[in-house]
Amino acid sequence: MTRSWFRQAAIAVMALALGGCVVTHPGAVDSVRFASDRSFVEARTEAGVVRGVEGAGVRAFLGVPYAKAPVGDLRWRGPRPPEPWDGVRDATRLGSDCVQALGRKAILGGGGGLVVGSEDCLFVNVYGPVPDQVLDDNLSRLRPVMVWLHGGAFTIGSGANYDPSRLAAEQGRVVVTVNFRLGALGWLAHPGFDAEGDGGARNLGGNWGLMDQQAALRWVHENIGAFGGDPGDVTLFAESSGAWSACYLMASPGSEGLFHRVILQSGPCLEPQSLNAAKDQAPGGPPFAEALGCTEQGQVACLRALPAWRLARAPSLRSGINGPGSWGPVHTDATVPTSPPEAFASGRFTWVPVIVGTNTDEGRLFAVEVKDMERYQKETVWLYGADGERALERYPVGADGPAVAIAQSFTDSRFSCPAEALRRLLARHVPVHGYEFADAEAPFLLPDWISGLDMGAYHASELAYVFGTSWLFADTGRWTPEQRALSDRMMRLWAGFGHDPDFEQDWPRVNDGGGPIVVFHPEGDRVDATFHDRHHCGFWGGTALGAVEPG
Repeated sequence: MTRSWFRQAAIAVMALALGGCVVTHPGAVDSVRFASDRSFVEARTEAGVVRGVEGAGVRAFLGVPYAKAPVGDLRWRGPRPPEPWDGVRDATRLGSDCVQALGRKAILGGGGGLVVGSEDCLFVNVYGPVPDQVLDDNLSRLRPVMVWLHGGAFTIGSGANYDPSRLAAEQGRVVVTVNFRLGALGWLAHPGFDAEGDGGARNLGGNWGLMDQQAALRWVHENIGAFGGDPGDVTLFAESSGAWSACYLMASPGSEGLFHRVILQSGPCLEPQSLNAAKDQAPGGPPFAEALGCTEQGQVACLRALPAWRLARAPSLRSGINGPGSWGPVHTDATVPTSPPEAFASGRFTWVPVIVGTNTDEGRLFAVEVKDMERYQKETVWLYGADGERALERYPVGADGPAVAIAQSFTDSRFSCPAEALRRLLARHVPVHGYEFADAEAPFLLPDWISGLDMGAYHASELAYVFGTSWLFADTGRWTPEQRALSDRMMRLWAGFGHDPDFEQDWPRVNDGGGPIVVFHPEGDRVDATFHDRHHCGFWGGTALGAVEPG
């Protein structure tokens, strides 16, 4: 079976959910730009002065370049510092999203799709609170910084899809959202890159997007003071593929000193098929080029001459986070010299406190098309191979139907148990906290009629709660008072990580077994020690798909 219905459902839902927001950015940007008390404000970066806007209690500097546009000969090279400019650069409008193809197949590297965005996309958006002339004793004091890496299977999305205005205004944080290269432009590996020598040590490519993220963090380190942020107090937080990226960044020596704590939401990086060495992915580069007509020597130069839309629409011939044919970062290269599991087990990573969490029903977002027993059995065997029959026994179909059964196995194998294993590994060296988001009534990010399934606490359902603002159709206007209070608690905890002296009273550290964790629920949070058993982690640890956990 070359393409399962389960994966087709994942593609359809994720393309709609994540790709659909590429051209409809959050309204809070406009609420700042067009606020009745709007005024303009300037900040001086190392490249020049930018003019942003403040209003409704928030300062926003939008579309600020952190690197030179990676076009022409700079395509598939490490990011360069932005060109300095004279005068004042407008930062009241969002910059372009990075090139990406939207469609059923495109999101997981299958090719085709509607191409949007630009290669000139390496921008950050900086949000901060407006200093209160009366309440702020020291108007020049620097505030803690939070840097956000978006999800989207490494192929779609942008920093502008997220609205951090409440985090900034209510929690007193300077929040930075980041664009980085996607798809082939962000993750292509090819032997020809090594001959160019870009990146110092052996570099077969495959981590251009990761290098962008690291460059954005360096930009924050060098410039955020001009926006009222403290470069010595940076929390890196990320979701889904963004959290996988953050995992790799922790294992990269070049990240040392760029962040001081990490929050990984639904992106544990110990799942076997998300761990790919550069040398294993580079052989996919030449056939990728040949499929685009670059058949002679000098394939890299030929690829650089192609229009970006052709590269975005071309199918991947490598492996990534979502298996064969998808994109994602690589290890054992100049940027990430060893795999994240090996780095974490040996202690060769950036030692900072970490939060690792998942949602109770992650897999339901991907299981909407599994509607009968025949498909359930076929998809389970396809997903788990030699362990498929055992998985069928472990996850029998109950009254909720086959979609819920396969969604639970997918949740446990791809998210929950790798997260527990990651907590165990990291806790050998650094303070670690764990969570499970469990609001089964969280508003769905698409119109409810699309799913035909009780989505529960689905993948990405926590995003509206962490930011406190609507995300697609996950409208905060539909929240109950209890859900709004849950969001307030989560925003306070995310922002208070590393700052609130009472933090560990409410949220204890995990032990060497990966628990306990805190379960977030509208009716009240609780400390929970049953995560391992509830998600069948003993079972998955004994399969070929178990989390990679050295030592």
